[in-house]
Amino acid sequence: MPAWYRRVGRNAWWALALAGLGWTFESYDSFMLLLTLPSISAEFGLDKIQAGALISTTAAGQICGGIAFGYVSDRLGRVRTAFLCILIYSIFSGLIGFAPSILWLTVARFCGALGMGGTWTAGAALVAETWGPGLRGRGGALMQMGLPCGAILAIAASAIIGLINGSLDHGAWRTLYFIGASPAFILVFVAVRTPESPVWLARQAPANTSATGQLGASRLLSRRDVRPALLAFAFIFLLQYVFWGVFNWTPTFLASVKHFDFLRSLPYVLSLQFGALSGFLVFAAFVDRWGRRPMFWAYLMVGIVAVSAYVFGPAASLIVAIFFTRFAVNGIFAGMGPFIAELIPDTPSRGFIMGLIYNGGRIGGFLAPSIIGLLASGGGGLEAGLGTTIGAFALAAGVLLFMPETKGRVIR
Repeated sequence: MPAWYRRVGRNAWWALALAGLGWTFESYDSFMLLLTLPSISAEFGLDKIQAGALISTTAAGQICGGIAFGYVSDRLGRVRTAFLCILIYSIFSGLIGFAPSILWLTVARFCGALGMGGTWTAGAALVAETWGPGLRGRGGALMQMGLPCGAILAIAASAIIGLINGSLDHGAWRTLYFIGASPAFILVFVAVRTPESPVWLARQAPANTSATGQLGASRLLSRRDVRPALLAFAFIFLLQYVFWGVFNWTPTFLASVKHFDFLRSLPYVLSLQFGALSGFLVFAAFVDRWGRRPMFWAYLMVGIVAVSAYVFGPAASLIVAIFFTRFAVNGIFAGMGPFIAELIPDTPSRGFIMGLIYNGGRIGGFLAPSIIGLLASGGGGLEAGLGTTIGAFALAAGVLLFMPETKGRVIR
């Protein structure tokens, strides 16, 4: 049998390029806010509540955009919707660079986040519908690798700009958002070469159009899709809680509990990204051979052990614990796009349902920083707050018990 990459068609590679690069630059844009927030706060005089609200604005925009553009992708097509979303977050990222006030910045951030949320939905549907059943898991995992790649790109860009200017203060942070406008120019060349999803095109055939009619409210989520959609929503809600809980509180935890200053903890933050890359690569290597559920089980178990060691273990083992925390916390998302698509294998509303499940599940990520912060301030410390992520992992394992194996499913 030829190597797996020789069995991937040209159209599938183009689909992965558009979806994966769109997700990479979306990750750059998302991560950039956390890196520049101290400088933005200093320039506009933001307190911690206002800074937190800016993060929440991003999350709200991503949730709304992911759901709305999922619906759009069912009507307009996966490729056109993906590039439209890339265009939106690129334009508004560039506008942030010109922000004269916090109101301008907040509005631009929300509007850009609409495109950021929609990029995953349209891209994940495109990859799931273009890669065949025997390689779909690998394609979805390779697309998700854009998440740590974008974060590493953001870290590298901020380090270079900070080195050139001495810091990101005094407007230097704006350059990073100007860079964030470049995907619209870079990816237009990929988008025009990417064929539309064959599954979506088949759905537009006159026979299918006359059979299904226009998508009314009753057609968005059929009865057979309700149970798998609810289970997938709960699963992703819990995993988003873990991801954003660990992701947002890592720098503070390293500084205040493990007693590392920022410069010393930066290598540990970078180790999170390389741990994530490893998690995606391992998932990609085995998911189509072993199946979705066995891979999810393995990553959940690694996650429980790694997060426990990260939060409660000795400082001597911290770098190893951080690596495997990110390996599991990030890597498990490698299977989400294909898994959700395969749970709803025959529907004209796949984009909307995938957007609803994945981006609706981001509510868990929206709540996690606040819940962990509340518990940390209540006397239990950050250990108590981050300890809830271990419980979320365990609950996710409970939800997985009721979810089917979808390896090899044909989607239509």
